[in-house]
Amino acid sequence: MSSTQNEKCKGKHFTWSKPMSHMLLEILAEEALKGSKPSSTFKAESFVKVTTKISQKFNVQCKPKHVDNHLKTVKKEWGIITKFKNKSGFGWDDCLKMITVSKDVYDEEVKV
Repeated sequence: MSSTQNEKCKGKHFTWSKPMSHMLLEILAEEALKGSKPSSTFKAESFVKVTTKISQKFNVQCKPKHVDNHLKTVKKEWGIITKFKNKSGFGWDDCLKMITVSKDVYDEEVKV
């Protein structure tokens, strides 16, 4: 495959690194404190601010739709984490930022 074809195959998929994701959450937290989140979602200007800062810092082409999609992913993942954290037998290790569970409880959960 030629390099031109290879570039076309990459498509428009935007990959988020951990530092990018962390920056997104920091900026949106600041925006929420400033009142830029009047309801269940952020104002469009907040997404533009995130895209600008991420694009500059990480030398990528981040777009508001990337921010919106990643935020949906983060919310979905956090929902799963919260569900398990609240179940009996599951805990949370704040140092490692991960769910903890004994093998017996895990095995029982997998059966269900």
